[in-house]
Amino acid sequence: MNRVNLVNPAEAFSPTSVAELAAKLQWANDQGVTVGIGRIASRTSCVALSLRHLTEPIEHCAGDLVATVPAGVALTEVNALLNRAGQWLPLDPPRMDQRTIGHILAGNESGPRRHRYGTPRDLILGIEMVLADGRIAKAGGRVVKNVAGYDLARLMCGSFGSLAVITSATFKLTPVPAASRTVIIQAANATSLTDLAQAIAACRSVTPSAIELEAPPHRLLIRFETTETAADRQAAIVGDLCGSHGATFTIVANQVETDAWRSYEARIWEGTGALLKIAVLPTQVSSLLEEVARTAEATNLVWCAGGRAALGVVHVRLANHGDRLATIVAGLRHHACAGGGSLVVISSGGAANEHLDRWGDIGDALPLMRAVKARFDPKGILNPGGGPGGL
Repeated sequence: MNRVNLVNPAEAFSPTSVAELAAKLQWANDQGVTVGIGRIASRTSCVALSLRHLTEPIEHCAGDLVATVPAGVALTEVNALLNRAGQWLPLDPPRMDQRTIGHILAGNESGPRRHRYGTPRDLILGIEMVLADGRIAKAGGRVVKNVAGYDLARLMCGSFGSLAVITSATFKLTPVPAASRTVIIQAANATSLTDLAQAIAACRSVTPSAIELEAPPHRLLIRFETTETAADRQAAIVGDLCGSHGATFTIVANQVETDAWRSYEARIWEGTGALLKIAVLPTQVSSLLEEVARTAEATNLVWCAGGRAALGVVHVRLANHGDRLATIVAGLRHHACAGGGSLVVISSGGAANEHLDRWGDIGDALPLMRAVKARFDPKGILNPGGGPGGL
């Protein structure tokens, strides 16, 4: 495979139309020039592609509860428009005021509301993309019942720009809830925390939008978004569950609730040091937190964690790790993988990367992923090394 290697910084390219993007990718493919996309661009890319000018139009079919959104539009802008019709795209990735639709799809990014609404892969109906050779392709449709090409649209979610460049996507929407309440729960330890989270998730009388854990100290944030009466009733039910598990709780709403969620997000996503995403079985979350705490105590690490308590997806922030990050990651990954889980390094926090394995062993899926990459991008020009598993 022959690629153009440039000593100079990558050329910046920001197309104003899909046709312009297609022409650029066709040229890059013909010349063997590598292309990276936005924040997920790999360091070896020769062309740094930004989709910030692909912003019009947003097509909102309120009667069908669907919208088609260009890749360059920020999620907050999308929901500001949809809110006028009492609808929204129920995604809440971290720092969503900075996240465009294309970026969110490329990383399949989600946040606390994943508990109820799922990830972008669960909400997407159709997609438009430009393939590595410049061809424009579409998959899926604009209505919920249309399933033609649906798997291809989902395949692009979480591909990190390694298969094609997403230019727009169609999503199913949901009505904006009338009210919101959050129950903030204090638990004595990780086991009490996760046991209570599982009890809330299994309770048929409540439908939380989010069940988030935070440690240390050990807390749960349980959010209900529905009518005001239903939100109050469900928050009270969770309060009763807290009593039976020996936990204390506070119910918050309005600005206090907004501030609580902002503070929770900032602690994980605006801190210093490395950031890890660890996925384990929900029943293994307490064991994971205990392992992180033991590792931190043995190495004098400052740490914090937060994530989907009932889904087993936990983000861990490690500060003051120095030159020990690769060793710490290896130990925590071994613990997660022993139970069938995984660990991905989202950010190394400025640590040296030569000995740091970002993805770990992804097992039998790697040959299939390589085959898919070869089919979509035979010359390997799209974000080389930046895809899942280092594709």
